[in-house]
Amino acid sequence: MSLVATLSTGDHIVGLARQHVGEPYILGARAPMANPNWKGPWDCAEFASWCVYQASGVLFGVEPRTHPMRADAYTGYWTEQAQACGALIPLEQAVRIAGAMLLRVPRPRGTGHIAISDGLGGTVEAHSAKLGVIEGKASGRRWDYGVLLPGVACFA
Repeated sequence: MSLVATLSTGDHIVGLARQHVGEPYILGARAPMANPNWKGPWDCAEFASWCVYQASGVLFGVEPRTHPMRADAYTGYWTEQAQACGALIPLEQAVRIAGAMLLRVPRPRGTGHIAISDGLGGTVEAHSAKLGVIEGKASGRRWDYGVLLPGVACFA
């Protein structure tokens, strides 16, 4: 784990994500994880993984997991990696923790979704082609898991 990762906070991830509100969304868009100046287009998993990498130096929810120039994010990878490292938390906790993730697992013939919790019941997320990157609400939507990232200090 890098020194940067141990000093990163969930508030830092949320603050970084908020700087991109209004940018475009394209399902399947690739975000270069190593480019700190990327302004989109985004899809939800690329946005979440890029924000985490830029704030902490940790590649999460991507394959390959060790190469930021080739990393491709996907909600299925978020699910697999979070389960493998014991990073799943109850949704009730995740919505109260800035920088926790809210994850909807992809279903057969469907897509998943991921959003960054602002800790106050809101989200920052690459939402849709119509809305782009937004600040939204966590309630009233289907989420399967909360994810608390290893190496990132998050506080309720």
